[in-house]
Amino acid sequence: MEFEYIVVGSGNGACGFLSRYLDSQAKGKVLVLEEGEDFFYSSDIAHQLNWLKSFSEGKIFKLHNTQTPNGIPIISGRACTMGGGGSINYTMIHESSEWLSAHVGQPVGYWQDLKQKLNYKFNRDDPREDLSPITQHVLKIATKAGFRESNDEFENIPNHPEQDEKLLHLFPSLFNPFGQRTHSGVSIVNWFDDRIVLRTQCRVQHLDFEATDSGELRCSAVHVKNLVDETSECISLKETCKVILCAGAATPRLLQPYREKTGQGEIGHHVSDHILLPLGLYIPKEGIVTTPKDNYVPVFATTLWRDDPDSEATVCTFDFFAGDFDRLIFLVSHLFLALLLPNCLKRKVIKYPKLFTFTKNAVRILIQIVAFFINRVRIVWNGLTGKPSQQELELVTAILKFKPRSAGYYVKDSSRITLDFFAPDPNTNFNQDKEVAKTVIKDHIDFLNELGYQPHWFVKCLLRCLTRIPYTKGQVDNYVETYSRKFLLTEQHLAGGCLYGSVLDKGLDNPEDTGKVSGTHNVHVADLSSVPLPRVSPQMTAYLLGFHVAEQLRVGR
Repeated sequence: MEFEYIVVGSGNGACGFLSRYLDSQAKGKVLVLEEGEDFFYSSDIAHQLNWLKSFSEGKIFKLHNTQTPNGIPIISGRACTMGGGGSINYTMIHESSEWLSAHVGQPVGYWQDLKQKLNYKFNRDDPREDLSPITQHVLKIATKAGFRESNDEFENIPNHPEQDEKLLHLFPSLFNPFGQRTHSGVSIVNWFDDRIVLRTQCRVQHLDFEATDSGELRCSAVHVKNLVDETSECISLKETCKVILCAGAATPRLLQPYREKTGQGEIGHHVSDHILLPLGLYIPKEGIVTTPKDNYVPVFATTLWRDDPDSEATVCTFDFFAGDFDRLIFLVSHLFLALLLPNCLKRKVIKYPKLFTFTKNAVRILIQIVAFFINRVRIVWNGLTGKPSQQELELVTAILKFKPRSAGYYVKDSSRITLDFFAPDPNTNFNQDKEVAKTVIKDHIDFLNELGYQPHWFVKCLLRCLTRIPYTKGQVDNYVETYSRKFLLTEQHLAGGCLYGSVLDKGLDNPEDTGKVSGTHNVHVADLSSVPLPRVSPQMTAYLLGFHVAEQLRVGR
């Protein structure tokens, strides 16, 4: 069978690309190669009552071997399934059209129109309708703390504006009140279209290139390993076939061996992910009931940090999580994997997937045991004092995330990725990442403490002993200093590695060249690897980048 396109990966960028391609009248078939399992036959992801469980399964969520230049391990990973990260969690907000125009090309108006087209496919309801009690509570206390609700959106999906304000962005939940998934990025693609040939549990190992008369390299074959029967296969490409790389963090890895041949020495550079700092655990106040869809509260609270009025602002985002402890424990264990393990053990964990799964489950069980005894004591105490005994322990918590000052890179001939978190300025020794974290947490600690009741003093002391998570301004500096040495954690969405304007053609002269790796004839990139790390959660940007490449290839033809 001959293919018009071979799409490597089926994550956010691939879903965007395929969705737009299927809008066209093109008859050519598309082969999609996905390393993970078929979304429609892995119901624990697609329809599960507890989407957070995905974070504890090594076959779905895989760790990168990520460290700082000084060798401090970082808990950073990727979703290995159809739909990518959007099949596990969901963070629906677009980067600004001005930012996209600057980094990818095309006028601002083009990106406004493209967002409208893409968002229409998600078919999301107005997030302001039927707000849960915990969502209403977050909005209320955030407004009191000086945040203002943003109305910048397309088809009910928020857009980050270029404004110097503290903003609240409501985004649509993908879950019903029972916590069941009703939508995903997978939903925007008709996977049963005759033009799509989907092969899951197939890992692309490398590409074959041959020289052309123009001097460019043409990808002539894709080598694939079947992960089920451990066999390998070489798929030959017809003359007009294009390879669309949507493999996320694996995209720069596939291109890295050909840096010299293509003349693109920047492949594998300018890589980054958001620094993520876990914040306090709280107990919801009386009358505020959590629901299963509140596991990820559909509100972003964004604020800006600047060193001086003329410098570029760092966008800082607060995410909120709430729910029964039994559900939230899968997410909490993911965060606490970074907080509880010593660096010497984490260096081993990030290299060996089976050890990661074992360690993560061990951390989760440890937390559950501690929580069991705390819960028993609480029930007994409530009984002695005549207070009602609540059956389920509910929690609400938050995280802070922001883009680090310095970018990292893929280490050549190694599985390692270097991310330069909390790196001081080599000239002034000023540590911007530390200053951002300290300032923003201190400025908002009173707001965070309004999320709920603080835990019992003994529980809080135990929590702070293990994690240093602050509840007062005076505790913030120590937490950030300790975190920067021992607790490094990312949002799990790597970006960069082969950027537009250096490695990739912006397609401004010829739309058919959009996303094409310079020096090649038929290899394009259509995922987050093609841009620097967006300032806000990048999932919608990833969908849009795939959508953009398909749109331009469609225009060109």
